[in-house]
Amino acid sequence: MADHNPTEQDMIARGQAVFDDCYRGVVPQPPQIDPKGFSGMTMKMFNDFWGGIEQLSMRDKRMVILGGLLSHGRADMFTIHAECALRNGEMDANELRGVVLMALPYIGFPNASVCMMASEQVIAKVQSGAPVQPPSF
Repeated sequence: MADHNPTEQDMIARGQAVFDDCYRGVVPQPPQIDPKGFSGMTMKMFNDFWGGIEQLSMRDKRMVILGGLLSHGRADMFTIHAECALRNGEMDANELRGVVLMALPYIGFPNASVCMMASEQVIAKVQSGAPVQPPSF
């Protein structure tokens, strides 16, 4: 039977597992988790949203995130989620291109164009077999 009253530590531990499923090393986990700090809130968010919204698959969730990042022209973060989507098998290169094309008339050319360029760079990286290398912020 599922625990309906998880502790904060339970939520953080599950969030860490979901984080790993989501990013698969493309983004490393924080070295330490402070339950009351940003790292703890992040893991609880992964527990609640990435791990808790059961109506959506991981692919669906990724599509929502990609769309949000596209709408703001956030090629930096879009690149991370695009790479994860490709590496996790949530979509292929042509589907990723389709996401950007579908967004174009709704978000405008400037935002879509930077994300399309980022998509092509990520596609080339993943297709080349390059190993996962976490971004440096």
